[in-house]
Amino acid sequence: MDKNQLYYGDNLEVLRNHIPDESVDLCYIDPPFNSSRNYNQIYNNEGSEDRAQVQAFTDTWEWDDEAMEGFEEFDLAAGNPAYPLKLKHLMTGLERVLGRGSMLAYLVSMAQRIMEIWRTLKPAGSFYLHCDPTASHYLKLLCDSIFCPRGGKLRREIIWYLDNVSGFKGLAPNWIRDHETIFYYVKSDKKIFNKIYDADAYPPDYEKKFCNDDGDGRLYMKRAGRKQYLDQLKGKPIGSVWRVPFINNMAKERLGYATQKPEALLERIVMASSNEGDVVMDCYCGCGTTVAVAQRLGRRWIGIDITFNSIS
Repeated sequence: MDKNQLYYGDNLEVLRNHIPDESVDLCYIDPPFNSSRNYNQIYNNEGSEDRAQVQAFTDTWEWDDEAMEGFEEFDLAAGNPAYPLKLKHLMTGLERVLGRGSMLAYLVSMAQRIMEIWRTLKPAGSFYLHCDPTASHYLKLLCDSIFCPRGGKLRREIIWYLDNVSGFKGLAPNWIRDHETIFYYVKSDKKIFNKIYDADAYPPDYEKKFCNDDGDGRLYMKRAGRKQYLDQLKGKPIGSVWRVPFINNMAKERLGYATQKPEALLERIVMASSNEGDVVMDCYCGCGTTVAVAQRLGRRWIGIDITFNSIS
């Protein structure tokens, strides 16, 4: 790919017909969560809206003809021969457990698309799937059945702690939901990974704790603190719990898009799992945070979305 690409349409059709095998270094998606929430208030019905568009932004799914046709691709006898057997067994089992309803319709849609994402990833490619507790347990099973039988694996479950989420949001008596989950998968052990450091993680007196002064002003590491001291030169390596503030109503980067994610969140993913010149893809690119970050960090990018407003 020698230029950036922005596609308007159903991401399954775009993936199958326009994105070649093993052409993508990093894919991040923040798909609908099947949360039954309504996001229509930010759209003005510009352009043609088909059923998939309505589903994507009311985030409610139905078992209909489209879901049934998709489910038939997982048939053990006559389904898509490119689908791994474990994925077909999983989908058959989920039908028995969940029945043919909204959750199975959602998982059929996601399984089709994650299969295509796996196909487009290079051998050293990485995949980040952003989700919430509504269906994260099922999505992990889907990813395991797609990636693991062919040399891939789950590398980490990342918790995004919504640092400035309001404790007063919603009046129902319940625990405040202040995190979301990001699953990090790789296609093989050849993965690209650049360790990211938090330069502000250590207090100002950190050197005194782990170092001695020999009288000439030179600092020597205490043996017990060698690793910590070396890390301190760059900052502390970032772990699997990310404390990144949610975009508030006054943030400069806010575009009025209901599910917009902060650029700081995507910066970590793009910097860690790609290098300059690599191809970054987002199949649910929304208002474009992923492609904007990829552009700024010198990566090539592919963005796909099904709504006119997102593309415009």
